[in-house]
Amino acid sequence: MSFALFCCPQKTKTMEEKVPIGELICQELKEQERSIAWLAKKVYYRYNTLCDILKRGSLDTDLLLRISKTLQYDFFAHYSVFLEERCTLIVKEANVVEKEKILIGNRIYQKLEEQDRSIAWLAKKAPHKYSALCKILKQNHIDTMLLLRISNALKYDFFIHYSAFLKGQGYS
Repeated sequence: MSFALFCCPQKTKTMEEKVPIGELICQELKEQERSIAWLAKKVYYRYNTLCDILKRGSLDTDLLLRISKTLQYDFFAHYSVFLEERCTLIVKEANVVEKEKILIGNRIYQKLEEQDRSIAWLAKKAPHKYSALCKILKQNHIDTMLLLRISNALKYDFFIHYSAFLKGQGYS
């Protein structure tokens, strides 16, 4: 089994260190006595591509959702814990149960409206290019580190929606 963990990431000294998602996935694979090759097949990725992704400090939320379902483990909860440690003002909706696909762009637009904020404001706070952010918010998935920065800027835990979705699907 040690070969299966060969491509797992090394610790970094950046924001990703708080949520070393690639390491957490590799630890869960090891605990379940499964390989990265097995996971790659289950999430329809090539082995080398998945290894490269796990070395990064961030994943696309759609991929992380598929990995969470496959391993029956809520990786989004780690981001929520990070948000709780950094900011006590982050809003958590503990009773949310998502049964359908998470339309994360819509959720972000909704929070911007509720807080009377603009995309330009968010682009400065996140920080991210305005035009790229506009494009991203029209999608149903987003990079986890960008979502973490957006959550910090809007003082809202968007990861709770993914956790609630997993619970609604019978995963804990």
